[in-house]
Amino acid sequence: MKRRILISGGTSGIGYACAAHLAARGDRVWVLGSAEAGVAAATGALALAGGSACDVSDAGAVRAAFAVAVAELGGLDGVFVNAGIDGLAVPAADLDAGHFRRVLEVNVLGAFLVAQAGLKALSRPGAIVLNASVNALRPERLFLDYNASKAAVVSMAKTMALEESGQGVAVTALCPGYFPTRMTAGYLADEAAHAGIVRGIPAGRTGQLEEIAQVVDFLLSPAAAYMTGSVVSLDGGASI
Repeated sequence: MKRRILISGGTSGIGYACAAHLAARGDRVWVLGSAEAGVAAATGALALAGGSACDVSDAGAVRAAFAVAVAELGGLDGVFVNAGIDGLAVPAADLDAGHFRRVLEVNVLGAFLVAQAGLKALSRPGAIVLNASVNALRPERLFLDYNASKAAVVSMAKTMALEESGQGVAVTALCPGYFPTRMTAGYLADEAAHAGIVRGIPAGRTGQLEEIAQVVDFLLSPAAAYMTGSVVSLDGGASI
């Protein structure tokens, strides 16, 4: 049966790869992106049900986007809470409070608003996967803002699982390591930086986007329902 799935941050990187994979297997996928142009490009390139431009940190914008998606799809069976931004890459002593606030607005408040809207819109049984990061499990120097935001996402997923699992909604947190995305492009393109990153990964390589798409596909499926509350590492062993 075709699932109806909404993906925030679905116009690039991990979200785009997941949207492409799920749409190719026959699911009806709706993406949220921060800009109209990105949404148009994604819906034009992939066999998607549709998409909406939406600032996930804006509660009204999230409610409006979900209303359109639910009306068009006739409901939702799964939500991949994926939209996020990077940290400033500076020591904690030099971290700008304004940037830290924006990271929290997008990565924490935005994740909450999308997940909350999903809880209200999902058919039962349903599934919510929140994209955190390996940084939530093993903090990275110079990224206090990003580390803290992703640790909060893991805590949110666990709390929602406690509250919602008995109501038919499975909630999991996904903690990816390094994958080729717009956020990581600068690090992975630099030969020395790339080599340093790989040295810290027991598997000896970075991840492939199709790998994460297959994991998200499974976590959104009924087969993963009893994994509710789980924190799933997908990092080649980097968090060990």
